[in-house]
Amino acid sequence: MSVQVKQEQAYAYAEILEILSYMEENYTSKIPKKLMTIFQDNALSTYENHLDRNIPLQEQKISKKTSALIAVLTVQYWCESKEQKKELLTIFEENERKYQEELRKKYNPDNIFNNKEQQVMNNIDQTFDEIDEIDRVSQEESIKAQERAIEIEKRKEMEEQILSQKNALIDYNSFPWYKKAFTKIKVFILNIFKGKKNAA
Repeated sequence: MSVQVKQEQAYAYAEILEILSYMEENYTSKIPKKLMTIFQDNALSTYENHLDRNIPLQEQKISKKTSALIAVLTVQYWCESKEQKKELLTIFEENERKYQEELRKKYNPDNIFNNKEQQVMNNIDQTFDEIDEIDRVSQEESIKAQERAIEIEKRKEMEEQILSQKNALIDYNSFPWYKKAFTKIKVFILNIFKGKKNAA
C-alpha cells in the first residue's frame, strides 16, 4: 500500500530504515510490521546509505524528520516503563515550549521592528565609519600628491636653472669669432687637466 509522500518524508523513511538495519532485533521486532511496510513502500528509492555504524547516532548528520521518527518510535515502542515514557514526553514538551518561545521572540512584531531599527543604526554607523576612513585616506593621498607635485616642480626648476647656467656659460653665439676660438681652447685645456686630476 503505497501512499504519495513528499521527498523529504521519503528520505526520512529511507534513513530510518538504514538506522533500523544497524539496530538489534529486540528493538526492531517491537515496531509493528504494518509500520515497517509503510517505511519500506514509501522510502526514497534513490537514497544512498551514509551513516557509519561505528559512530554514535547523535554525532551523525540525520534529517530533522528522521529525528522526529526516532522520537516517536522511542516513545511508542522502545520505552521500558510508563515512567520512562512520561519522562521522555516531559522532555519533548519542554523542548517544544522552548522552541515556541524562541519563535515568539524571533517573530514578535515589537522585536522585529526593534531589531530592524538597531540593524539600520548599525549599518548607518558602519557606513559613516567607512566614509571617515575614505576621507582620511583621501586626505593622506591628497597630501602625498601635493608633496609629489611640489617635488616635481622643484626638480623642473632646478633642471631649468642648470640648463640655463650651461647655456649661459657657453653661449658661443654671442661671442665674436676670436673669443669663440679662445673659449673652446680654454675649455679643452681645462678638460685635460680635470682628466689628469681624476686619474691621479
